[in-house]
Amino acid sequence: MQSADNQTLKVISSIILVQGGILLYWIITSDNFFGSIGFATLSNVGIVSWGIAALVVISYVWGASSISNVREHMFKFNKLKYLALLGALVSGFFEEILIRKILMDYLQEEGFSDFIQIIISGIAFGTAHLVWGGKALSAAINATFYTFFLGSGLALIYIMSDRNLALCIIAHTIVTGLIEPGLIKSAVLNKLGYLKERT
Repeated sequence: MQSADNQTLKVISSIILVQGGILLYWIITSDNFFGSIGFATLSNVGIVSWGIAALVVISYVWGASSISNVREHMFKFNKLKYLALLGALVSGFFEEILIRKILMDYLQEEGFSDFIQIIISGIAFGTAHLVWGGKALSAAINATFYTFFLGSGLALIYIMSDRNLALCIIAHTIVTGLIEPGLIKSAVLNKLGYLKERT
C-alpha cells in the first residue's frame, strides 16, 4: 500500500495537471489575461477590502489549524510542501476565475443581488470540494461545509473590492498554501470527521 505522503503527492499532482492545463489554455487564448483579472488595478483596492481579505485568511487558516496534519505541514518545507505551494498558486487562479469571475459575473448579469451571488458562489465552491471526501461521507460533508464559508468569504471580497479578482486570488493562494498538503493528507488518511478531526 502507498504511503499517505505518496497518495497526497498524487492528489496534488492531479489537481495541478487538470486545473493547470485549463488555466494555461485560458492564458494562451486571452488578450490580456492578468489585466482582465485585476492585477493591473490592485493598487486601487481600498483598505476595507484588504482588511476583509486578511480576516478571511486568518479565520480560515486558524480554523483549519485545529487539524493535526494541517499544523504539522503548515511550515514544514519539503517536497510535499513545495508541490502544495505550486498547487495553491494554480488553484488560486483557476478556482477564483471559475467560481468568482465566471459564475458571479454571470449571476450579476442575470440580475441576482450581491447577497445571492455570495451564497451561490459559496455553495458552488463547497460542492466543488466534495471530492475531498473520497470514500468517506464525513470527510465530504466536512470539506463542503467549511469550504462553503471560505467560498462565501472570497465572494464577499470580490464584491467589496469592486470585483477585483486579484485580491481573491491572493487570499485563496495564501489559505491553500498554508493548509495544504496537511488537509489533503488528512482526507487521504480518512481523519476528517463530520465537523472535526477523527482521533
